[in-house]
Amino acid sequence: MTHSEPTTTPRLSSAALVAAALLAGAGFLYMVKLMHDMAGHMGAMSVQMASMAVDMGQMRTDMSSLARDVSDIGTQVRTLPVMAADMRGMRQGMERMAGVVTRSGEQIEQLNPMGVIRQMVPGEGR
Repeated sequence: MTHSEPTTTPRLSSAALVAAALLAGAGFLYMVKLMHDMAGHMGAMSVQMASMAVDMGQMRTDMSSLARDVSDIGTQVRTLPVMAADMRGMRQGMERMAGVVTRSGEQIEQLNPMGVIRQMVPGEGR
């Protein structure tokens, strides 16, 4: 029986060697697949980073434009008190002009002969 033992040991060793080689090959193929997937994801991430950089540039441009607009609004708001004073002056001028026109109308009405007659008629009220 000593003859059969040496023949089974090489068979077990070669089966174990084949199994180890298959396992190592499968592990190697899995590593290659992982590296391939990782390279694909890195490429997609690079595209997204480039797109993000473009978006950030556009955002910077928009922020500069917004800052200019806010500055313009600030300049316009600073002129509001001056505009309000001008509007008050115009309103006062219009009130004075309305007073002059009203007084002139009353004077013309008094000079109008029909107006004088109406004032003289009893019971006629204005």
